Amino acid sequence: MRTTSLLLGGCAFVLGSPAFAQSSVTLYGSVDVGVDLVSNSRGAHLYQESAGKRTPDRFGFLIKEDIGGGNTVFARLESGFLTNTGAQINPTSFFNRDAYVGIANSRFGSLSLGHIPDYVYEYVGALNNSVPGISSFYTVGNLDGLANTRALDNSVKYESIDYRGFQAGAMNSFGNQTNFSEGRQYSVGARYQNGMVKLGAAYSMSHNRTAELFGVFGVTSVLGQQLKQGTLFNADRYSTIAVGGSVTAGNFIPHATFTDVKLEDTHGSVTERNYQVGVNIDLSGGARFYVMGISYNRSMFEGLTYNQYNLFLTHYLSKRTQIYAGVGLQRASGTNAKAEQFGYQPSSSSAQTVARIGINQMF
Repeated sequence: MRTTSLLLGGCAFVLGSPAFAQSSVTLYGSVDVGVDLVSNSRGAHLYQESAGKRTPDRFGFLIKEDIGGGNTVFARLESGFLTNTGAQINPTSFFNRDAYVGIANSRFGSLSLGHIPDYVYEYVGALNNSVPGISSFYTVGNLDGLANTRALDNSVKYESIDYRGFQAGAMNSFGNQTNFSEGRQYSVGARYQNGMVKLGAAYSMSHNRTAELFGVFGVTSVLGQQLKQGTLFNADRYSTIAVGGSVTAGNFIPHATFTDVKLEDTHGSVTERNYQVGVNIDLSGGARFYVMGISYNRSMFEGLTYNQYNLFLTHYLSKRTQIYAGVGLQRASGTNAKAEQFGYQPSSSSAQTVARIGINQMF
C-alpha cells in the first residue's frame, strides 16, 4: 500500500507538540467498485454495482510521534464507506474499523487502547482465500471474523516487538458492566513471517454476543432458541480458533486456513468449522503484473455443508491500482440447504454463482 505522509515536525508550534518531537500523519485508504452477476439472489438473477468487494472501501489516519528513548506514541482512526453510494458503511460508528491510541517501545512492544480488531483478523485474516479475491471467498456468514466487520470496543491490547519474524499479543475488551464477565471479550495470537513463510494462530472469546444464524443458514431453532427473520441467536460464549499459513515457492504461493467457531448457551453448544486451501500464481514470472488465485472453501454447520470453488485474476496496472475479475461457485447440501456466499443475499436453491469484475485503487 502506498501512503501519503504529512511531516509535522517543523510545524510543532502549530500543533502544540514539543519542538524536539518528530511527528507524522499518514493518510491512507482504498476505493473499490465493480459490477456483480449473481446467478440466484433470493430466486432471481441479479446484476448490480457494488463497492468494497475486493478490498473494503475505507480511509484512515495513522499518527506517530517519536518521543525519544525508543518510545513512539501512535494513534489510528479508520472509517469504512461505500463508493457506489457515498454512504458511511456503519451509520452508528464513524471510525468503525479502527479507533485507538497507544505507545510503543523498541524493546518491550506496544500497548494500545480503544476500538481494535481482534487477533483472528490481525494474524490470520490476510492468509485466507479472499487475499487476493473477493468478499464472497470468505467463510459462510463470516462467523469466524476473518473479514474485519467488527472491532472490539473498550479494548486494551498488548503486542510484542517483531523478534526475527515472530510476534505475539493479547487483548481484553471490557464489557463496562458491574458484572466483569458480562459482555467481556478477549483475544490472543501469535504469528511468524520471514518473507517466504507466513504463519498465524489466534483465539478469541466473547461473552454475551449475538450471531445471525437464521439469515445465514436458514435454521429456525438452535439450542432451544427459536429463530426467525430479525431474531439473532444469543450466545453466552462465542469462541473462535483460527490458524493459517502460506509459503512462497517461486511464482506460487500455496496457502491454507482453518477456523472453528463454537456458540454456547445453557443448553449446550454448536460449531461451525471452515477449511480453506488455495494457491496464488504469478503469471508474469515474478513481475506481479498478472496474479491468478485458485481456491476451495468447505464450511460445516449443524448437518449443513457448503463447498465453494473460486477463481480470481488480477492485472496490476501499478503497485496501487488493479483491475480484477473473480467467480465463486457454491454448492450447499443438507436439509433445506440454501447457498449463500458472504456479502450477498442467499440463493433460493442449494447453488449460487457470484461473478465480479472491478477496479481497486489504494492510496
